[in-house]
Amino acid sequence: MKFPSLFRIPDHKRFHFEPRYYNPIKEDIARRTARIKQELSGDKSNNYRANISNAFAHKTPQSNKTGLIQFSLIAGMFGIFFGYLYYGNIAIYMLLLGMGLYLLYRLRGLFNFR
Repeated sequence: MKFPSLFRIPDHKRFHFEPRYYNPIKEDIARRTARIKQELSGDKSNNYRANISNAFAHKTPQSNKTGLIQFSLIAGMFGIFFGYLYYGNIAIYMLLLGMGLYLLYRLRGLFNFR
């Protein structure tokens, strides 16, 4: 039971939280449909800018080729190090010979006159 008073007492504050959901697929569909509607209506004033921004927005997945290259480089360095410890300077000479043969193979592909 509330007693009458001369002063106004403030009510308690209520917390109201309205969640916002982000759905990238729905947003992309809405952007595409708006672009298609704009193209069908014949208004192409902002079309050029939209196409450029969309081209930079999409990211391509990174290939696993870099991981293979990094692994082969690390394995090659360990092989050179342990080859030098085990065989000495002969391992370095074999490495230089292998690099020379590889470069000749690559350059032969460049100067293929068939």
